[in-house]
Formats: sequence, C-alpha cells, structure tokens
Amino acid sequence: MKALQDHTDVELMAFLIEGSEEAFQVIYTRYVGKLYAYAKKNITLKEDCEEIVQEVFVSIWSRRESLTNVATLESYLFRMVKYKVIRYFQHSTVKRKYEEHYKLYEEIYDNIEGFEKEPSLFQNVIDKGLADLPERVGMAMKLRLSENLSNEDIAKKMNIKKIVVEKYIGIAKKHLRTSYDNLI
Repeated sequence: MKALQDHTDVELMAFLIEGSEEAFQVIYTRYVGKLYAYAKKNITLKEDCEEIVQEVFVSIWSRRESLTNVATLESYLFRMVKYKVIRYFQHSTVKRKYEEHYKLYEEIYDNIEGFEKEPSLFQNVIDKGLADLPERVGMAMKLRLSENLSNEDIAKKMNIKKIVVEKYIGIAKKHLRTSYDNLI
C-alpha cells in the first residue's frame, strides 16, 4: 500500500478503475476521516455517520469501472456524502411522521377491551366523538387519522398555525378519551 500513498487522486482513480484494491485502500485511508467529520456536522449519531461513509465507499468500489468521468475525487466523495445526508433526513422525516401517527393511534386505541371482537363498534365511538367536536377541531383530527398528516401538513391544509393544530389534536384526544370512558 505504501507504493501508492504518494500518488495523486487522479492516478489513484485510474488504478481503482482497473480494480486495484490497494488504490481503494489508499483512497479510503485518505478520505474516511474527512468524510466522517463532514457527515458529523449534520448528524449527531456516530453510527449513522459511519454507515453513511461506509455506504459511500461500498458504492465507489462496486461502481469503480463507471467512474471514468470523475474529475475531482475529493469533491465527488463529499458530494456523495452530502446527498446521503439529505436522504438520511428525508427518511428520518418519514419515520418521525409514522412514529407520531402510531403514537396517536396507540393513545386512542390503548386499553380498549371488548372492541377487538367488534371493531365497527369502536369505529362508531370514534365517529360519534369526532362529530361532537367543534368543526375545526374535528377536521384537524380527521386529517390526522384518515390521511396520516403531520401537524405541519394539517396546519398548511387548514391555513392555521402548527401550534393551533397541536391544541386541536390535544382537545380531540381528550374528548375521545372522555367519550370512550363514558361508554364503558
């Protein structure tokens, strides 16, 4: 490996394209720390940063023969990390929306006995509870339950502030719990 350490990035890329594992090792050693530090600026979890950098190098190795148009290796690697970080945050947003939705359903459906055999009965309790709410509060909760929208998306759709949506959802949850408790 020492034989290739003094080579330029352009020379290393030429060797890499030909399939040189030694060139790949030199590139890895030269850039792994810098790429990790770059990812770490945006992502706090060490393991996620390491995974992103690892994915970049796996991609470089698996696509090495098609990298003939890479002009500057360093900027290419940093761009790859940048796009992986963007995808990481996009995925995190989707995951967070799912978790919020799941928590909401868990709050509503938790500790419900007897409804497992009759889910339509429970749906009727929810429908009646939503119908008893003020129109805008009911609309916010319906958008959350039926369309799985986040508070931010509901706010945009209803042309109100996010904090108002949060208040509406809180009111609706409390009302639905009370509706359920009154049924039992």
